[in-house]
Amino acid sequence: MSVLHIPKPDGTSEKVPVTPENTKRYIESIPLYRDDDDPLFWPQEKIAEMQNEMFKRQMEWVWDGHDYYKKVFKESGIKPEDIQSLDDLEKLPLTHKKDYMADPDGFKLKPSNPSLYDWDFEVTYTTGSTTGVPTPFWNTIHDAHGIWHMLFRGAKLGGFPPYSRGINLFPLGPVPHIGFFRARDVGMMGLGSLNMYGCTGMMYPEFPVHRTMDYAMDLIEKGKAEVWLGIASFMRRLIMQAEKEGRDFSATKHIQALGEACPQAMREDMKRRLQNMGAEDPFISNSYGFTEMQGAMPECTDFSGCHNPSPNLYFFEVVDEETGRRVPDGERGLFCITHLNRKGTVLLRYVIGDLGAITHEPCPHCGRNGERTVIVVGSTYATRISELVNLKGTLINPEILRDEVANTPGVKEYQIVFTKKDPEDPFSLDELIVKVASEEGFDRAKIENEIQTKLVTAVEMRAKVEFVEMEEIYDPTVALKAYRIIDTRPSEG
Repeated sequence: MSVLHIPKPDGTSEKVPVTPENTKRYIESIPLYRDDDDPLFWPQEKIAEMQNEMFKRQMEWVWDGHDYYKKVFKESGIKPEDIQSLDDLEKLPLTHKKDYMADPDGFKLKPSNPSLYDWDFEVTYTTGSTTGVPTPFWNTIHDAHGIWHMLFRGAKLGGFPPYSRGINLFPLGPVPHIGFFRARDVGMMGLGSLNMYGCTGMMYPEFPVHRTMDYAMDLIEKGKAEVWLGIASFMRRLIMQAEKEGRDFSATKHIQALGEACPQAMREDMKRRLQNMGAEDPFISNSYGFTEMQGAMPECTDFSGCHNPSPNLYFFEVVDEETGRRVPDGERGLFCITHLNRKGTVLLRYVIGDLGAITHEPCPHCGRNGERTVIVVGSTYATRISELVNLKGTLINPEILRDEVANTPGVKEYQIVFTKKDPEDPFSLDELIVKVASEEGFDRAKIENEIQTKLVTAVEMRAKVEFVEMEEIYDPTVALKAYRIIDTRPSEG
């Protein structure tokens, strides 16, 4: 269970469990956090009132200079007076990735009377699109300030140890993505102190600015990094190598594992290995982030749910896949975001591409109000819509498979493959293969039997288990993150 580090006059800190009372003590102990009028501690009625005020202003900006939505409103017969509050959002159609990808420039505000703060500040890009072509996402100077403030509140919400040394372990990729740059900004705005950079990633021969995993490990060890931010599978790979080398990672206190699901067994494995390298009680957190938010929703403690750190910037809803109507708290549906205070790329009722669930109940751990995600499958918060798989005539949620395999003792890394029994025959029977890189000292026959038993129970299908070298599943010098679900079957039609 995670702890909060409350500073003491002698420079040390008192470690206390995350409770509403201790959260208040933690915030009061840090002047920057104490002086922030955080809406997440307001009554829910006041939060809703504030969000509606922000939304009304955002819609004025949309009517003034948003090409895509003005066209949609005209086609749908929607007038400004029809959309006055967030409850009226349900009158609008959902916006899907394909709409945004078809005309990214159409989603960029073009105000009739721009100010200095409406100027472009930066552009980041989505990653992992089905077309393989990154989609630009514009931030103005106004947006940049909003993002920095959101990341400050995210660090506060996530219980980052104050005045700590951080390390950015996101790869420095060829295309600007939010991982590397928002982790940079967390160090600047959230921690307000020393931030180091691993700068791993795909090499660019003309300018050799990239560094090795060994260098990143040296930074962690010699720089005594306390807070890490990076992609979950890469950081686990680094931790495993460091443990093998006998590194001293005793300073590590807090890890933000981002970019992909980090189920319970994976967190426990990372924590155990860090403890073997001297870390006392590291918190492995799996915040939920995406480009369209330009940041992440943090956990306040293990599996607490991922909180919206800035309800003044974002409104989240979960809607029915067929009707687009909101579903009750706790029910699973399409996860959608609406921007409340943006000047660059602006999205309304935008479908992130995940199935998830949210609640508005006060958090029992930290006492905050506002929406937060809740776990509905396994030990992760969301499932990609595109990953739902039809195997042998049955629709399977791969998150169930991931959770079962990841929680099997002796599994170091894995990959789930949907294929055909005869790859040359597209009409042959479907087959489920689980590739496993196993831990040393574990009985492979026992691992195989346990995986097969678990999957038969979970999805009523028997898997073929193959033991392979870890590099066959995930090589961090080639891929940004581990791909744990592969479908090699020919597409229909």
